[in-house]
Amino acid sequence: MCRALGLLTVSALIVAGCGGGGGATEPGGGEHDPNAVFKYAVPGMPTSFDPRQAAPLDPVFLDVVYESLIGRTPAGDIEPGLATEWELSDDNRVLDLTLREGVTFTDGAPFDSAAVVTSLEAFRESGAQKTVLAPLQTVEATGPNSVRLTFDAPSGYMVNALAGEAGIVVSPQAIDDPDLGTKPVGTGPFALTGLQQGKVTFSKNEDYWNAAETSIAGIEMLVFSDEPTRLRSVVSGETDGTTISAGQIREAEANGLSVVKGPNSTLNGILLNTGQPEFADPKVREALVYAIDREAVNDSLFAGECTPSVQPFGPGFWANVPELNDISRFHDPARSKALLAEAGYPDGVAIELAHGPNTTYQNLSQALQAQLTEAGFRADVRPLEFSQMVEARRTGNFSATVSLLQAGRPDSSQFAVDFYMPGGTYNPGNFSLPGLDALLAESRAADDTAEREGPTRELFREVFEAGPPVIPVCNVIWVAAFRDGVTGFEVPTYGDYGFASIKIAG
Repeated sequence: MCRALGLLTVSALIVAGCGGGGGATEPGGGEHDPNAVFKYAVPGMPTSFDPRQAAPLDPVFLDVVYESLIGRTPAGDIEPGLATEWELSDDNRVLDLTLREGVTFTDGAPFDSAAVVTSLEAFRESGAQKTVLAPLQTVEATGPNSVRLTFDAPSGYMVNALAGEAGIVVSPQAIDDPDLGTKPVGTGPFALTGLQQGKVTFSKNEDYWNAAETSIAGIEMLVFSDEPTRLRSVVSGETDGTTISAGQIREAEANGLSVVKGPNSTLNGILLNTGQPEFADPKVREALVYAIDREAVNDSLFAGECTPSVQPFGPGFWANVPELNDISRFHDPARSKALLAEAGYPDGVAIELAHGPNTTYQNLSQALQAQLTEAGFRADVRPLEFSQMVEARRTGNFSATVSLLQAGRPDSSQFAVDFYMPGGTYNPGNFSLPGLDALLAESRAADDTAEREGPTRELFREVFEAGPPVIPVCNVIWVAAFRDGVTGFEVPTYGDYGFASIKIAG
């Protein structure tokens, strides 16, 4: 029995109710070309195809070649993946998985319980998935096609976690290969065939267990760091589609492109290094909250399509704190200056806003620089290359970064672990708050969002009141544009991409 199937239905309803371009490109009425190669423009190269080394925004590449134990649709609904059934024990400490039969890896190795054990044990030992799988005490094969996961605490959230990178299964013949980062071996609908600077290519996996449902022969991802260039590539026919900024919707539609948009569990915001003395002070962090005119940012940079917010999740997502949704009271430059003076900084605080090469974050950083300066900060902007930005965030070598942050993948509670808990991947200053660990444990115990809502919202509420180490600006509306004849692409609400469903008219 799949007791957790209803876990993410709220986000599916949000997408279904989205206005504008809707949550997916409409199914085509004509014939599609099964030999077509989908050309998709992306902002950067993959960090790594090894799930242990991958960055938060790498699923656009990983989802092409790998599959996870639990499936999740682009709209956010939990569904069977490499596991066809799962069952949590009554105390949420044991998860039994029944595995899909007849599946092979692209190197010919069989997918079975031994392969699952090998991947999970490797992921919990080191790398990016270690914190996600921290409660995993043991993983054992209970049969050729069944495994049992035992946790050291109630861990219903793990159903969501296993729908993300932590649930990816890599071929046991490749898991220890030092070249896995550039030579992935998974069970997915496509296989990597080319990796060169500026271009990543994939071909259809003819041995995929569900190959009949794959509607294209391959994918070619072309790298353009800024949105204007990516949009021009679609208009000119060089590519078939790309993500765009909300401010480009009119231009895309004027050029005859179809636009797909919908809510997404990412946010634009400022990540602070609380290891720096000034940002360790809650009054300084609170001053940053009140320094930003989020409505002005939304109107001027995002054409009204990035919901102004002071919290990680927007309205409609189950982890959203309703009483923080009225953001009109959170812009007060005079209060920012007063808070800085109370903290002992009457002459202001210096803050360097590092950002990547993406045009959106160049513009956002400059807008925030002006607003922070007005509120008493001495703000500078520092541009970084894409790889430098990833490295800076991982190593803590920054004062503050302005970027896109993934809040909901693989589970809402993981954002708290990564950004709010000592030792978190993106908490270089080891920000901490008494009582958060207990709220986190309560948030993660059950698999039912109705039970999880209370402690999860309380956790985010308390962090906000203490001066958050992440200063949200707005909750992102995901937007993409496609040329005529391309259909079947859905908004990746939690960062799950379904490229196999894309159709290109013949």
